[in-house]
Amino acid sequence: MEPLSYRLGVDVGGTFTDLLLLREDTGETWRAKVPSTPEDQSLAVITGKDEILKNVQDGADIVLHVVNHGTTVATNAILEQKGAKVALVVTEGFKDILQTRRSQVPGGLASWIIWPKPEPLAPLELTIEAPGRLAADGTEIRNPDRDTLKARLQTIVDQRPDAITISLINSYANSSHEHAARKVVQEVFPNTPVSISSEVLPELMEYERTITTVVNSYVEPRVSHYLDNLLKALEGKTKHLRILRSDGGLASVRLASRFPVSWILSGPAGGVTGAVSIVADQTEHKNLITIDMGGTSTDVALVENGAPRIRRETKIGDLVVKAPSIDVRTVGAGGGSIARVPEVTKALRVGPESGGSAPGPACYGKGGSAATVTDANAVLGYLPAHLLGGAFTLDVEKARSAVQQVADDLCLGLYEAAEGILKVSNETMYGALRLVSVEQGFDPRDFSLVAFGGAGPLHANALGKLLGAYPVIVPPSPGVLCAFGDATTLLRHEVGRSYIRVLRLTDMDDIINGFSELLAEVKTVMRDEQGVADERQRHIFQADFRYSGQANSVSIDVDLGLLKSEGVSSLQDRFDAEHTKLFTYSLSTDSEIVNLRVIAEEVKVDIPFKHLTQAESSNPTSSLVSANSTLVFDNKEYHDCPIWDRSSLLAGHILRGPCVITEMDSNTLVHPGFKAEIDSAGNILIWEIEDEKQSTTTATDTALDTVTVNIFENALRNARNEMDTLMTRTTMSPAIREQQDEFNVIAEPGGKMIVGQFGSFISGFLQMWRDSIEPGDIFLTNDPYSVAGAVSHHNDWLILIPIFVGEKLIAWTANFGHMTDVGGSVPGSLPCAASSIFEEGIQIPVTKIASKGVWNTDLMEVIYRNVRLPEWNRGDVRALVAACEIAGRRMTELYQRFGGALYFAAIDELLNRNRKAVGSIISKMPEDPAYFEDWIDDDGQGIGPWKIACTMTRKGERLEFDFPGTDPQSPSSINFYLSIAMFKMFVGIYLLVVYDPSVVANDGFHDLIDVHIPEGSLLYPIRPAALSCRTHFLGRLMDVLSGLLGQRAPEFMTAAGFSDSPHFMYSGYRQNGSWFQLYWIGFGGIPARPIGDGPDGHCLWPAMKAIPNEFLERYYPLRIEAYTTVPDSGGPGLYRGGNAQRISWRFLEEGTISIHDDRWLSKPWGVLGGEPGARSTKTLVRYSQNQDDPPREALGSKQDHIKVSRGDVLEWVTWGGGGWKDPLQRDPEIVALEVRRRLVTVEGARRYGVVLGSDLAIDVEGTKKLREEMKAGQIPGGEREVFNHGGTWAELKAHCLEETGLPPPKAPWEVALRGPMTQLPYFETWKKGHRLD
Repeated sequence: MEPLSYRLGVDVGGTFTDLLLLREDTGETWRAKVPSTPEDQSLAVITGKDEILKNVQDGADIVLHVVNHGTTVATNAILEQKGAKVALVVTEGFKDILQTRRSQVPGGLASWIIWPKPEPLAPLELTIEAPGRLAADGTEIRNPDRDTLKARLQTIVDQRPDAITISLINSYANSSHEHAARKVVQEVFPNTPVSISSEVLPELMEYERTITTVVNSYVEPRVSHYLDNLLKALEGKTKHLRILRSDGGLASVRLASRFPVSWILSGPAGGVTGAVSIVADQTEHKNLITIDMGGTSTDVALVENGAPRIRRETKIGDLVVKAPSIDVRTVGAGGGSIARVPEVTKALRVGPESGGSAPGPACYGKGGSAATVTDANAVLGYLPAHLLGGAFTLDVEKARSAVQQVADDLCLGLYEAAEGILKVSNETMYGALRLVSVEQGFDPRDFSLVAFGGAGPLHANALGKLLGAYPVIVPPSPGVLCAFGDATTLLRHEVGRSYIRVLRLTDMDDIINGFSELLAEVKTVMRDEQGVADERQRHIFQADFRYSGQANSVSIDVDLGLLKSEGVSSLQDRFDAEHTKLFTYSLSTDSEIVNLRVIAEEVKVDIPFKHLTQAESSNPTSSLVSANSTLVFDNKEYHDCPIWDRSSLLAGHILRGPCVITEMDSNTLVHPGFKAEIDSAGNILIWEIEDEKQSTTTATDTALDTVTVNIFENALRNARNEMDTLMTRTTMSPAIREQQDEFNVIAEPGGKMIVGQFGSFISGFLQMWRDSIEPGDIFLTNDPYSVAGAVSHHNDWLILIPIFVGEKLIAWTANFGHMTDVGGSVPGSLPCAASSIFEEGIQIPVTKIASKGVWNTDLMEVIYRNVRLPEWNRGDVRALVAACEIAGRRMTELYQRFGGALYFAAIDELLNRNRKAVGSIISKMPEDPAYFEDWIDDDGQGIGPWKIACTMTRKGERLEFDFPGTDPQSPSSINFYLSIAMFKMFVGIYLLVVYDPSVVANDGFHDLIDVHIPEGSLLYPIRPAALSCRTHFLGRLMDVLSGLLGQRAPEFMTAAGFSDSPHFMYSGYRQNGSWFQLYWIGFGGIPARPIGDGPDGHCLWPAMKAIPNEFLERYYPLRIEAYTTVPDSGGPGLYRGGNAQRISWRFLEEGTISIHDDRWLSKPWGVLGGEPGARSTKTLVRYSQNQDDPPREALGSKQDHIKVSRGDVLEWVTWGGGGWKDPLQRDPEIVALEVRRRLVTVEGARRYGVVLGSDLAIDVEGTKKLREEMKAGQIPGGEREVFNHGGTWAELKAHCLEETGLPPPKAPWEVALRGPMTQLPYFETWKKGHRLD
């Protein structure tokens, strides 16, 4: 007789470890829940296994067929920062790849002030540069030098790294250099695990490949140790141990140990696979949206036709790694999420902060006092007093006390506040649910909502109502569903490779051969390392596609039979359809195949499922009621509501709400007007009762309350995020896609922005537009003079769309994006020497490009004919319109959901809330005026510096900004037509971000800000003044704003560092006759801030990030030979300014370049004793003229038409951020560490008064003596200037040629300025100020 076969599913959570034992021949299950043992998760696994087997006949003698284990070991190692000490081997010149993180600061404008930059997982002191270089096509440029690499590795032997990562530039195209480096590493570190990026992620994009491989190394030693211990503990108790991958498949211990990055989200995957097994496989409901709500967060996912959606990246904490995972989106809304009311906005915020399991919610009685979601559920009666089978009793009075505090802050009643907490929390989860459904092209009404986790079933009914997804399904034992999923899932593995081809030019057989090679590889792994014979495998073929010019790809399944019969056109059709589903449109431009992939899965074996007994009547008897309770809905008490014992319910029972269904590990809430049916699988199916059906639209006469306003605010935030996501995933222009130079606005009918970034310009448009505005109209402009500076140069194309419901205008949506080219005198359309806008490309006044839904295609073709990259502009206009239309749909849904009266009342209240918040902040500022001035060094024509000067004065709760001392408009193109609305938004966001970072900024406070800019000045130029180089004053304005606000509020006292967003353009014809054109933005050192050091080589503009160097090398004829930060370039201070970037561009084709830059003469100022940052420099090294001793040419900051030849190198160095406070106060240990990290030199350490020995250890006595000497020479603190500019303008100019290699510019008043401003009184005043009258 065959022995009985059992499989054990194990899911380790932060508080409990859940186990489910499944008998394979009968489908019987046994469950256990034991406390987790974070110090060694295997202890809880063994305890739970032993406990569960006690309940099985002859359990002590059972040898399990398999233990399938979902674990958070890898996850916790990252979140708790308790992973390995990782050394990193990178290509020479790229040591800062993790330090700069693609230069992105997450969040919106001014987020850099409060963003604490995380430490790299592989520290700089353990980063080794490997000689040798590969080209983008994998050919070798420089041989590896094993001796040099070995010598460099020897320098870190004493630091004993636990794991080592090797990630070399372009290794996705050729892995030979990484394999050679691994041999050297293994000689020096023979017992240290090594991960190489070409094995972990053989795909284009160096940062993503590096961080993914580093994460693999970071968790590998810990997980290997854990798995070894668990195997030993299970020895003789199971035949197999398998680990759940993030994509829902299983891996053998051997594979899991080598590639732990593939299962860092193992935990959430288990619940989704459990929902598939128990719902999709056992019922008619195949399309599911899952929600797993725990104590601190909620995970949501989508299952289509029984298969979970997979995404190609995984996010954990601040890290995004390229590893396949079930498309689980996580939000900070859980049972422990804390409710609070910020003083400045008086808005109800729930999460992401959590009380955790300790102290936990107030009702747990463990010392927690802040109100949480769990406390709100307890106050409303939704949670029975006794939980976990009676083992745990809630302290409801403590819950009431905690929620009452929130109620008092909101001026609400207790029940209103509790329901408000739940509604806001539900809205956060609703946003995530829409993210995996609506934003992916799915209608949630075609899906069922499946809720599990400890808290999910409590919120499921409410979320089902919001989504319209029925039935709402709660599986049996929802608290241990992840363990059920672990027990029933199957082995899986995937292999892939980069395969970058234009589809139209690709031979079908080449694609099939590529798949065949991958198929052979994946079969071998499944057979030899997973034990799955070929005939027990099924295979899925996938390809990643994008339109030529895009950087982000879309995965599609490939039917090889269809490919062979219909050719590559079948792939094009499939991709076009998927792009349309995701983003609402497709393009006619060429498509690229980016990656090929083959996924192997174990063939599913049917397991019998134990069904419930059928009830004789649909009405359960009262004996199944364990208790009665009072439940509160819409501030109304429902008395004597039954609490049903789920374990006693039978198939066919129907329970009418309101009621609660309780079980050991969870509680399901059924609302009034709903019923719960029990199906044969034991699932609870919640449906609306037809004769009590509720409308999701709030009655129009319902009074507005603060909770509704917060829900509305969340919905606006989600709509804006959806616009941003579409733009970054679909656009062609790198300025939009990577550097996110696109800014969206959603406005109310009168034009006031209710969510967005740079303030609304629509009210100005409405004042000037005299024609009709009707449904289906679309407007386009790029003319700054038509919209009062809302767009500031011709490259920014602005789309505006009115949103109607019927004939009623309810909103405006708008978006502008920076086009790579709009014609004009130079490629890129940003001429430095332009004297008028007529040299800057096509001018598009506000124009209706679609009327009543019909496009003016002839007009659009005229526009596209005037640009150098028409297909890019065509694609980006489609993306701008699609983003606006999607936002329009969301506003229509809000209008229909809340009704017109509440819709407009909520908008008014949000505007008023921001007004009150900004007013309260302003009213606390001192009344005496603050003055600040800053300069652009020159205009590219030898004239400068050009000054902007501003006085800020508080008058009550109003702020006035006056710019009378600003210089007149320039005859060159550095003028910046400053939008008053945009400047007001800058001010408001700066004020709000410190006090309530989660606030949705809007135009409500605009009347509290007065701005006076003299016409004819640099910031209010008169048409046709040139504007194409306005970026310099845009950045400088932010420094001025910091300087003004910092004088009045210490929270804003940062050093300088906005400085500029330097532009680089390179264009020409390749030898094959094709045109290339690059537009690129660089970054520098972020200024030191009150919270700490400024990040190195980062961007202060919201969400901008660097274009991957491998992408640039793949698509442009250049090679980046160094991409690093510059030691000592950040200004010294108690907090150091961020270091500058150094990039060496080698040109591989003849062409021309343009440069836009500044801070080459002035320096980013330090504050409060901090020193200024370093200047920027640009040097062209003419290797084409002499390889051995090339001429070096110092370039001006603003130049066009610079001819470059093949082999020439541009050395591009940006500025450093200024320092904050006295550098002598900086901890010497930090200075010494930064020397070891090559962020500060030994000599640079002396600027902090720190002396280091030859071993880089601190010379304590030398440091003490030097600091005393430096302190004695300092100006006393009270007499020290707040801002340290590094010298007066006279001093800077006197040393200019010597220090920069360039002659000093002439001051504007030393030349004869001409233009329409010369006839204005302002100009006469300016002349008199410089004694020119």
